[in-house]
Amino acid sequence: MSNKNITIILPVHTVEGDYKEMLKMALESVEDFHNDVKVKIVCPTNVKNKLKDFEFGQKLEVEVVSNTSKETDFCSQVNLGISVCDTEWFSILEIDDEYKSIWLKSTNEYVKTYTDVDVFLPVVKDINVDGNFVSFTNESTWAYGFTEKQGILDNEVLLDFQNYQISGGLYKTQVIKDNGSLKENIKLTFGYEFLLRLTHNNIKVMTVPRVGYQHLNFREDSLFWSYKNDETNKISEDEAKFWLETAKKEFFFKNKRDVNYEIA
Repeated sequence: MSNKNITIILPVHTVEGDYKEMLKMALESVEDFHNDVKVKIVCPTNVKNKLKDFEFGQKLEVEVVSNTSKETDFCSQVNLGISVCDTEWFSILEIDDEYKSIWLKSTNEYVKTYTDVDVFLPVVKDINVDGNFVSFTNESTWAYGFTEKQGILDNEVLLDFQNYQISGGLYKTQVIKDNGSLKENIKLTFGYEFLLRLTHNNIKVMTVPRVGYQHLNFREDSLFWSYKNDETNKISEDEAKFWLETAKKEFFFKNKRDVNYEIA
């Protein structure tokens, strides 16, 4: 891959407090790939105005996409980025995460070898807020006997095992546009439903057996932190079960349907 054939979609909902520093570090993790990638930062209009004097670095090609809608959640901003993506491939970078230096090289090797695969997930290194190692994610597809074909994530396995991370993956843009993006009305399990839908539609999803992405777990004020701690967004155990079962029902449909959790 060359000639900037990859778009990095970076959803941003604020640059207040520590967020500017997080954005700077996220972008720094992309700089080594500047010959092959361009970056689309997707954010509300008021945030775009605050980024006018932001130093994006001299090497990176960065476009700030203004989200003029009222929907500024993670999924909606990623979907907007996908809709305006004009490269063959795209990847999703969360503001408090980073790519590892081997991400592009290792992924590119697999793209060239496995030409029938449309989604390449990295092995993700999960860390806590102190920077300490927590776990690896996405590596299980290489465990002997775990999937029908080693390295390939299939629908049957996903129905029983949900621990996969979509950020940091490399996605063929047109394939995702044809099969539907993230469903922003599904809380908690939107990434899981997305992978279920792709594998159900016989889209090949492969894990590259290299640690290519680092994910910060449960940073205060992050989306998944809010599911556990924010009174306005907290998800109960019963609701978590509801969204898990919802993902298993909704992946048959390309577009989102009316789904709501109601307290019994």
